[in-house]
Amino acid sequence: MKKKAINVIKILFFLGLGILLVWLALRDKTEKQISDIVESIKQANYFWLILSVVISGLSHYFRAVRWKMLLEPLHHKPKTYNTFFAVMVGYLANFAIHRIGEVTRCGLLTKYEKVPFTEGFGSVIAERAFDMVCLILIFFLTFAIELDKISGIANDLIFKNVAVKWHALMQNQFLLIAMLVVFVALLGVFFYFRVKIKQLISGKILGFAKGIWQGLLSIKNVKKPFFFILQTCVIWLLYILQVYVCFFAFPETAHLSFVVAMVIVVFGSIGIIAVPGGTGAYQLIVIQILMTVYSITEAPANAFAWAVWVSQFIMILAVGSLSLVLLPIFNKETQKTNVL
Repeated sequence: MKKKAINVIKILFFLGLGILLVWLALRDKTEKQISDIVESIKQANYFWLILSVVISGLSHYFRAVRWKMLLEPLHHKPKTYNTFFAVMVGYLANFAIHRIGEVTRCGLLTKYEKVPFTEGFGSVIAERAFDMVCLILIFFLTFAIELDKISGIANDLIFKNVAVKWHALMQNQFLLIAMLVVFVALLGVFFYFRVKIKQLISGKILGFAKGIWQGLLSIKNVKKPFFFILQTCVIWLLYILQVYVCFFAFPETAHLSFVVAMVIVVFGSIGIIAVPGGTGAYQLIVIQILMTVYSITEAPANAFAWAVWVSQFIMILAVGSLSLVLLPIFNKETQKTNVL
């Protein structure tokens, strides 16, 4: 009874958090802007939005299967439904605290499949590193195809932004002095406690690092490397496809090509990486791309960005919450065995 109450509290927490995040992202919109967005969404063809959700769910399933492949070289064979549930709860947790989802899903697999946390976390780092390589490759491919159209927005969103921040950092003498003071202080602390630090490093930290390293190495010991690469290609293809099918939900975006979906996935990923769940940042990036690069008017551009994000959020909220409930149910026998 206690566990059920805890699960209900968790679900209500994430539901409330989701509503808060949406409100924060919409609070600067005028009443007319919100009215136009709502009207465009009302007129959308929901078949394509539902199809997008199904495609997204498939991508998460393939991610769970791929993660299982990374754990097999470490002599762990978790059940596929457990890796899937853990992945979905991880996505849900990311809406609360940035990147906490990776830690959450490893913790769940430790609890229900007895996979050592360090090894599970190392496999997740390896997985993310592989995904980052894929994202970079797609970025350069997209950049080559749409160079004339997206070079400006790439400059605004990435290169100019980095240059401005770096210039501001160099001009801020107080911050530079503060960083120098912190560095010297840390250096002093290190030398003062060097014996204890050495003992700590040779003990718990070394063991933790060893576990993560073993997880990282799992990527080169995958039994079926071709299938692993194929799984990764399928995951990223589904990411692009889930955006592409949403174009057909709105008359104003129905003419946009698969390449445009690639552009949105590449640059939209910046918003998702930068902000928990991409809330607000993802929409702003997608709206800017549609309006400035592909000449989509404001209302449908807003409607598209919000429809894509909200449909994915509802799916993650629903399936992630359901996964929280199903994990202890599906593993009831395992937990009984562990208690005995």
